[in-house]
Amino acid sequence: MTFCKPCCLALALCVAAPSWPALAYEQASTASRGDSLYHLTMGAPSEVPLVAINGGPGLDHTYLANAPVWKDMSARRQIIFYDQRGTGKSPPATSQRDLTVDATVRDLEALRQKLKLDRIDLLGHSWGGIVSMAYAVRYPEHVGHLILVGSGAPKPAEHEFLFDKLYPEIVATIPADPSPAGQMGCVAVDAYDRMSYYDQRNKVSGGDEGTFSQPVCTEVMLDAMKLDLYPALAKLAVPTLVINGRFDANVSPTVAYKISQTIPVARLVYFERSGHSPYVEEPEKFALEIERFLASDVKK
Repeated sequence: MTFCKPCCLALALCVAAPSWPALAYEQASTASRGDSLYHLTMGAPSEVPLVAINGGPGLDHTYLANAPVWKDMSARRQIIFYDQRGTGKSPPATSQRDLTVDATVRDLEALRQKLKLDRIDLLGHSWGGIVSMAYAVRYPEHVGHLILVGSGAPKPAEHEFLFDKLYPEIVATIPADPSPAGQMGCVAVDAYDRMSYYDQRNKVSGGDEGTFSQPVCTEVMLDAMKLDLYPALAKLAVPTLVINGRFDANVSPTVAYKISQTIPVARLVYFERSGHSPYVEEPEKFALEIERFLASDVKK
């Protein structure tokens, strides 16, 4: 049950999601080594930079940062990408305690402190949306705006996919994988690209899509299945923009709708010609919506 780029596929394609006890998001520890995470900046320093969190878990920042849309957007504000622990150029995890939602949030907070940023705007794609929401409810005083793009559900055990409904003939050819990685959706599926775009001609081919760590994905997802952010999000006062592709098979539009109805100061925008990557399929609209949002607060 993972929410990533053409590398992993959802548990919903193989077996029914296991039943996990839902836990409210709580701070388990204050220790972190997140100040050692690898990060990349685009654009000149700005008062409130935009921190973009990629999907996964287990993927590095490359697939997201390589989208052409960021070049123009970084002319107006600094954009920061980073590799989550155990991925890309960031340090490896040293124990299972490093591979939890709590640890991922603490890592991001340590990175913010290292960069000496009082406030940041957060953008999370797919799995990155869950990280962004978890960070925002823990540290709302440091978040100016929250942008969720094709975000996974705040309660991952209840996430909704549309692969089998939109592409039943493809799903039928994918064998079940009973391994822990397979149960969590942390497996490579060649057919993913055929189901992730509204229009296959929009796929950017030949570029570097980065690296993927199956062990990191599996451990983090096992922890994430116990998460329930909905109660905390209902009290969140951070202005939020929820973006979802109308034809996103990885994240049903109903997920985005429920998020937008839960967060008191949220606005929902569907991208009518997009799948899971509206920043690739409709880049002009994507940049315009975000710039307008960051320029003003949201009223429900």
